[in-house]
Amino acid sequence: MSATFLGYPRKNGSIGVRNWVGVLSIMDNCNPITRAICNAVEGTIPITTLFVRGQYGRDLEITYNSLAGMGANPNIASVLLIGLEEMTTEEVARRIRPTGKRIEVIHLQPDGTINAVANGTRKAMRLAIEASGLRRQSCPASSLVIGVECGGSDTTSGLSCNPAIGRMADRLVDDGGTIIISETSEFFGAEHLFAARAIDDKVRKEFVDKVVGFEQDAMKMGLDIRGTNPTPDNIRGGLTTIEEKALGAMAKAGTRPLVGVLDYGEPPVRKGMHFMATPAPAVESMTAFAAGGCQLIFFGTGVGNPIGNMVSPTVKVSGNVNTLRTMPDNIDVDVSELIEKGSKVPDVGDRLYDYTMEVASGTRTTSEVLDNRETAISRFGPTI
Repeated sequence: MSATFLGYPRKNGSIGVRNWVGVLSIMDNCNPITRAICNAVEGTIPITTLFVRGQYGRDLEITYNSLAGMGANPNIASVLLIGLEEMTTEEVARRIRPTGKRIEVIHLQPDGTINAVANGTRKAMRLAIEASGLRRQSCPASSLVIGVECGGSDTTSGLSCNPAIGRMADRLVDDGGTIIISETSEFFGAEHLFAARAIDDKVRKEFVDKVVGFEQDAMKMGLDIRGTNPTPDNIRGGLTTIEEKALGAMAKAGTRPLVGVLDYGEPPVRKGMHFMATPAPAVESMTAFAAGGCQLIFFGTGVGNPIGNMVSPTVKVSGNVNTLRTMPDNIDVDVSELIEKGSKVPDVGDRLYDYTMEVASGTRTTSEVLDNRETAISRFGPTI
């Protein structure tokens, strides 16, 4: 029998696991206004950005799409856009409109900061009251899109938290849901093993091209990370080679076939397990997940990484007893029994899947409660 959770159905057929009003900055000079409004209105979350002015071409298009993708995320009930002027604001608004969500707009020109905060607070308040009238309904697990991430990896990551997350991922795919794994450089040295899981030659080629292309782009800049990765905290945690790190990182995607390859922040169009091409840093990668429609993120960490995403509640999973002792306030799920007690991955992963439905139904994560959350859209070009 497929799992269910209590979620918020949206007009476009998607299901939210949260019911926030998204207050969204269209460019960096709007961020203070966005934060001021969210500080004043309960039930809102600030979605901020950097740059926009001075970006161009593909770099700007990805930023617009990512901002709109976060506004379109099923966890957002309605959107208040904070812009400097009408033209750039409309670029994001028109991308969100197909969701059928209510969109309100505030501009800093010509009203100035004080009026923008006052008018934005009034609009956000009304949107929050409207959203509070929605009630959770029983929804199938097949409506979930979950991103799987890891950071602060060590020797315990590939032996505990990542395999447990992988079991959860398999269960979700089997129930008709969608899993997305990212961080392109995390596949270096083991990409051929992951490519073998592709459903056909087209998907296999798309995946390999993304990994090899990313590697070649780095080498064109004089960076050969094949011999330098893992990072210093990975090395302190006992990882010795980039191949060893890749094998552990891949475990969080489970064992099901690779059905699609996505660009940064691109939403999947079919069910199953996908790869999204993103940089490895967690905040950038998780921002792409949120822009791609992930309602939840599961984040395995060995030596510890507390950050969560603003739009997609982030579940921190660890199997390192030292991290669980020193950073207990930042970990949601303890899977150390896999190493310390010899528990089986399927058993622990199944319990993690049950917890997935709890979080999807409203149980809050540590990064939510502590507001330990951040957003950062990756850059793909210089600012002019």
